[in-house]
Amino acid sequence: MRFVFYVSLLALCSLYALLRGGAPERTIAISYFATWILDRWVHYFTPAEYAEMDPGHLVIDFIIWISFFIVAMRARRFWPLCLVSLQTIALVAHTAKLMDVTIVPRAYFVMQYAVSYPVLITLAIGTYCHQRRLKIYGTDPPWRNS
Repeated sequence: MRFVFYVSLLALCSLYALLRGGAPERTIAISYFATWILDRWVHYFTPAEYAEMDPGHLVIDFIIWISFFIVAMRARRFWPLCLVSLQTIALVAHTAKLMDVTIVPRAYFVMQYAVSYPVLITLAIGTYCHQRRLKIYGTDPPWRNS
């Protein structure tokens, strides 16, 4: 049930951002959806046990963190910085598991995946704010000039 809910939320938020968002919203939606596909691919090769540090998910989380960071530095939006902060929590989860393998597997799982829902909700809110700025000002420049 949790999987169906997450996939539904991912599809809704990504489609909303793709159809109604500006360039930063679309970039985030595409990159986040791509990492979800990578995550599905990783699960074919490594079981989701969370007893040890998961290098496949570490790589995926680092890739999406870099993507969020690049968008946050270039976009004329505040909300991508929130995504960078949220994704940092997932990276810290991997670091914590690497430093202390006695961390309960469920805690590692929660630290790793709990950020997924706020990321999608933040994307939807960012897209809504973009639409609102378009309605009020008639324009919403996506990227910084410098």
